[in-house]
Amino acid sequence: MRCESIRPILAIVFAAAVCLAVGPRPDAGATGAVSERFVAKAPSDTDPAGASYIEILIQRWSTDEDRDDLRATLLKSGPDALLPALHKVLRRPAGVVVIPGIPGAGARARTRQARNVLFARDVETPKGRQVIIATDQYLAFGAPTKEWSFDYEFTLLDIRFGPDGMGVGKLARPGKVVYNKDTKIIEIDDYAAQPVRLTEVKSGKPSIGSRGSK
Repeated sequence: MRCESIRPILAIVFAAAVCLAVGPRPDAGATGAVSERFVAKAPSDTDPAGASYIEILIQRWSTDEDRDDLRATLLKSGPDALLPALHKVLRRPAGVVVIPGIPGAGARARTRQARNVLFARDVETPKGRQVIIATDQYLAFGAPTKEWSFDYEFTLLDIRFGPDGMGVGKLARPGKVVYNKDTKIIEIDDYAAQPVRLTEVKSGKPSIGSRGSK
């Protein structure tokens, strides 16, 4: 992990620990550490009846400038340049994704893991709210343990909400990321065809700060 990221991420991980300790609907925003909290289930590929508990904590929403930097990188240099762009331009983490550890892989690996969110943006579309999150490590929700990796890798999480406020999340590696001219945001290509990785996604509290494209 780069030095400039250590202090911010430690603060957010501490906020995550507080959220986990005090209950399912904590008022984390009272500390100023979390703008919005999402909870979700991640169905397992190996056990369709089982599901892991996932938390996404957004400390800040990415700016228009952040959004435009990623868009320009994708259009000018292609998907392979997205990870370097995250590390070069988006130096301050926007939040964390807290995921279960790896089962059967030792005590340390079984501990809940926090992954940096380096980009977080939401937008209101004609079909409902859409939340886009980018990380620099692959989020293997529900995937077999052989797919887990701690190497740096650009991953896009695209969550789309229905009228009932419940969302579905899907993951994409760089080759499946496209730019949507209508919403002015990067998203998953051919979203309907991709497997569902998160179900029952819901917001734990109202967001504070930047919302959507302008």
